[in-house]
Amino acid sequence: MIKEIVSGLDFSQCAVLALALFVIAFAMVTYGAMRLSRAAADRCASIPLFDDQVQDQ
Repeated sequence: MIKEIVSGLDFSQCAVLALALFVIAFAMVTYGAMRLSRAAADRCASIPLFDDQVQDQ
């Protein structure tokens, strides 16, 4: 029964859907990164270097 269901499915659009979801997610992350202020970007950039001086606001 499972074999008939799986063989009847059409997976040809899965690659296109996965690519579209990736592009949307990438665009959202890029847009969010571009909207960061200089101070926020500097604070985020210093986290790996000065872990003991990071303060949450």
